[in-house]
Formats: sequence, structure tokens, C-alpha cells
Amino acid sequence: MKVVYWTVRIGFLYLLMFIGSIYMKSAGWWALILSVILFIIVNGLIDRKIHRYQKQYFTNKFPVLQSLKYGQIITVELINGKVLANRIFASALSSEILIGTEPVTDNELEEFLKGIKKTRWVKLKKVKAIKIIK
Repeated sequence: MKVVYWTVRIGFLYLLMFIGSIYMKSAGWWALILSVILFIIVNGLIDRKIHRYQKQYFTNKFPVLQSLKYGQIITVELINGKVLANRIFASALSSEILIGTEPVTDNELEEFLKGIKKTRWVKLKKVKAIKIIK
């Protein structure tokens, strides 16, 4: 997926540079300026599309992601067999989740929620299963 993503980006950049250099004879530097602006806009659109695609893919793979809320205790099982049990869920991006680095017990939960200081990003492509404990 990344190969296609970067190929489209670089190919579009070269296309805009080529078109900008052709029109530079008649429009001057404005052609290059417009080409750069167009590249920035289209690049942002490509990023949004990829972000939506990743979010939908991982939401379909792990439906529990839709119902996760800050402070819930979860268990994350990784593909390599490692289990991250009793971790606090903090946040999620389209391809990663942020969890506490240390397991917590019920006694430590309130103390831990006041300010999660030790966190870890986990890439969803390395996750096998996510379970809500509490």
C-alpha cells in the first residue's frame, strides 16, 4: 500500500513540475507557484483518503475500536504472541492506539486516570485481538 501511495505522490509531483515548466514560458513564475499550490491541495486529499481507508479497514478488523473510551481497561494480543494485559486505553489514530505501558489494578485505576504519563503507541497492523476488560 505504501508503494502505491508514494508512487502516486511522486508521479503527481513530476506531472505538475512538467506542466509548470511548459507553462512557465507564457505565465512566468505563476505557473510554478500554482503547480506547488495544486500539489499541496491534492497531497492533502490523498492523505485524507488514505486516512479514511485505514480507519475503516481497522474498524472492520477490530469492531471494538468504535466503542473504546478513554480510561477503559483493555487487553491487547499482538501477532507475535505477546499479550499486553490490563492496560488503560488513552487514544486511537487511524492505524495506532495509545495505551498505558504498565498493567493496572482496580486500586491504581483512579490514580492512573488523573494523568497517564507512561504510554505506548501500538500499531494496529501488529495486533491480533483487542478485548475490553472493564
